[in-house]
Amino acid sequence: MFNKNNNKKKGDIKNHGASNFHIQNESIKKKKENKKNKKINNNFANRNNSKELSNNNKKKNRNNDFNFIKAIYVIGFVVAGAVIIYFAYNKINYYFFNKKIFKLKKIIIKGVKTDKKEKLKILKLSGLYYGENLININLKRITRLVASDRWYKDITVYRKYPDEIFILLKRRKIGAILNDGKLYYLSRAGFVIGEINGKAGYNYPVITGITGNITSKNVGYYLSGLNKALSFLRIIKHSYLKGKLAGIHIQKDKGIVVYTNSGEEIKFGNGNIKNKLKTLKMLQYEIKKINLKYDGYINLEYKNEAVVKVNNGSRVLPANYKKIIIPPDIWK
Repeated sequence: MFNKNNNKKKGDIKNHGASNFHIQNESIKKKKENKKNKKINNNFANRNNSKELSNNNKKKNRNNDFNFIKAIYVIGFVVAGAVIIYFAYNKINYYFFNKKIFKLKKIIIKGVKTDKKEKLKILKLSGLYYGENLININLKRITRLVASDRWYKDITVYRKYPDEIFILLKRRKIGAILNDGKLYYLSRAGFVIGEINGKAGYNYPVITGITGNITSKNVGYYLSGLNKALSFLRIIKHSYLKGKLAGIHIQKDKGIVVYTNSGEEIKFGNGNIKNKLKTLKMLQYEIKKINLKYDGYINLEYKNEAVVKVNNGSRVLPANYKKIIIPPDIWK
């Protein structure tokens, strides 16, 4: 009994061992197959990667080749363009400048009533000459050259293709003559035009009392006196003194003394010039009315009073003298 059982057990062990061995063989085979498959997959993946890398490298090489070719084309186009521009510029320069297509044929001067002599003077100042190329003309330079003559102002120069230059300008108008040791023409705005000459004449009011060289210390005094005289000239345009003024003297206190063409001396002093001009007009009317002979001296410096110098001395008229009866003996 015992042996039988033992034999069965041994058979069972043998059978069990064989089955286990078979299972182990199968697992080993599977592992080997898995390893092979992995190697195959890895090799395949490596091949794919290598193919991709080679493809990428090929693409990069192609791109590099394309960029290089593109750069060569760009450089070629730039060089070709530069050459074309160079030759085109030379051609344009030759035809437009050397050949002088736009030749100056007309110089038109407008804005002033000028005779032939003055037009020739302006033409000479401008430096223009007929036949020169219109493109080459420097308009600003012409403006500066013409403006160097102080008689001209508001100068405009422009070109009109194909062959014309226009010069528009105004001539300064004389307002007075300044006597500061030398005689100078002054424009109505106070611009010193130049030294006096016989061509422009002498029939202008002469401003005196502003003498000496202008320095940084006295320039304010000099200009204020000059402005006061010019302002007075502007005020009397529509007054009794229009056309009768021979000279204006500026006193040290900036008071104004004027001299008429008939030899009268009239002191205006400072301020209220318009009111004093009205008083002067009424006073002249009264003097003519009574046929008064006086020494040609009238003082309007004092407020609401007019002092007239007669043969036997001065007389003071009240402010409302026109409204009252003036005794005849006041003039004696």
